[in-house]
Amino acid sequence: MKRLCSFFTATVTAAFAMSCAAFADLSAVDKAQQTVDGIIGYELEKTGSGNVQEWIDGEITANAGKSSEWFAIALSGSGEYDFSGYRAALEQYISTTEVKSATTRMKNALALLAVGGNRKLADEAAESSVGNQGIMSLIYGLHLLNNGCSCSRYTADMLTDELLSMQFDDGGWAIMGENGDIDVTAMTVQALAPQYDSDDTVHNSVERALAFLSGKQQENGGYVSFGTPNLESAAQVLIAVSSVGLDISDPRFVKNGNDLISGILQYRLEDGSFCHSEGSDTNDTATIQALLSLTAYTIMQNGGQRLYDFPVQKASEPAQTAEETLPPVTVPVETASAAPVTEPESTAVAAQSASYKPAAYCIIGGAALVACIVLFLLKKRRMSNFIAVFIVGGAAAAFVFFTDFRSSEDYYSGTVVHKDNATGTVTMSIRCDTVVGRSDSPYVPADGVILAPTEFEIADGDTAYDILTEAAKRYNLQLQVNGTYIAGIAYLYEYDYGDLSGWIYHVNGDSPFVMCSDYKLSDGDVIEWLYTCELGNDL
Repeated sequence: MKRLCSFFTATVTAAFAMSCAAFADLSAVDKAQQTVDGIIGYELEKTGSGNVQEWIDGEITANAGKSSEWFAIALSGSGEYDFSGYRAALEQYISTTEVKSATTRMKNALALLAVGGNRKLADEAAESSVGNQGIMSLIYGLHLLNNGCSCSRYTADMLTDELLSMQFDDGGWAIMGENGDIDVTAMTVQALAPQYDSDDTVHNSVERALAFLSGKQQENGGYVSFGTPNLESAAQVLIAVSSVGLDISDPRFVKNGNDLISGILQYRLEDGSFCHSEGSDTNDTATIQALLSLTAYTIMQNGGQRLYDFPVQKASEPAQTAEETLPPVTVPVETASAAPVTEPESTAVAAQSASYKPAAYCIIGGAALVACIVLFLLKKRRMSNFIAVFIVGGAAAAFVFFTDFRSSEDYYSGTVVHKDNATGTVTMSIRCDTVVGRSDSPYVPADGVILAPTEFEIADGDTAYDILTEAAKRYNLQLQVNGTYIAGIAYLYEYDYGDLSGWIYHVNGDSPFVMCSDYKLSDGDVIEWLYTCELGNDL
């Protein structure tokens, strides 16, 4: 048995090493394509689709207007597929659904252009949205106008000039503040890219932006935003670099031998999906960002168009009504997210040992004893059989020891935590004023107050994340947490009100540039958790 286990381990290790070596020997474009194939394979398995066309006709079409648009844009640039079903569903959704977020309306319009949809609907999205939601609506708007859409209030040159005027001295752009942000800078470069080779002013501006992005790149080829290394920033930079025709071998984007694809691949998981930060689980946003960026790179390398360049087609005749021109497709109207309830994940507050564990140990021990007795009676008394029973029993006991299953009643204690080693107190509140009156969801309080200012004791090393999870337990607040990233509080989730919506936190009136799990609190701090629809620009 030992020889067999050793042989199996050696074989698996050798196979894995050969696989890694073979992948390492691939060209950059082959690595990118192989990774794209892995992402698509992951999505096919997740959705139960037999092939890409089945995925498009099924899951992607079913979620038209709600969550499929980046997939449609990526797939439209990477292969020849039939998007007729998705196109009809998206046109129906746009025609019949009131979408409050300007950037979401424009994202839907971009996806519509990518699949050759009704250009009149894209024009209407541009007319109602460009310039109505800060810099992001200028970026998305320029993409639309670069693709032939019309807007009575802006031309492509006007949007270009306005974006150029917003560039900071450091070469970057941002939604707020006076310093460049990696993601916003990369996305601005993507929108300006069509004028990069033809307009000297744009060219010089983009060169300054590329210098800014180069200076922010880490030694592993990736990027850090708000104090956290993450995939999405590296992905946006790869799209930007590809959009202006640069290769990842450009010395400005190679650090310590690591390029942008190296910076992205460190977040790849074994099943082909991607995580937001190293050590975390699959993240849908990170996975689609990886797909978009690697698709943008392979398109550029194969001599194709930019990721956001779509063939200009003759505008279809305007529809009198949706029913007259579009096939009937049942699409639910946009409402507040109905994401599954997720128990808060916290390691910050010590929990008492779960009461089920002693009983579980007794059951495991009893089962092992019964198994040994059965083996003895059946005269299968070889020592290896008993060892196998002990190994299985030990593994089961270890599983019980290292896990902690609790009911919601156990988790949400409803009690105030008094800390013997308290070093002071902080005050925390949770509000969603920005969405009051915009939804009939029962989870949005009429006054926007989810948690009024409440005092909490802190111990040395307590973070903003620790106090939030403590509040969740005390006041029965639902949390959805990805690692330590707060995706939802009290059934109000990121992206519920557009691509820029979600939860951010302030401490003493400022927005820290670190994750909440890294912000250590001091006596007297005032913490505010706030829901934003415009990445904090509306607070």
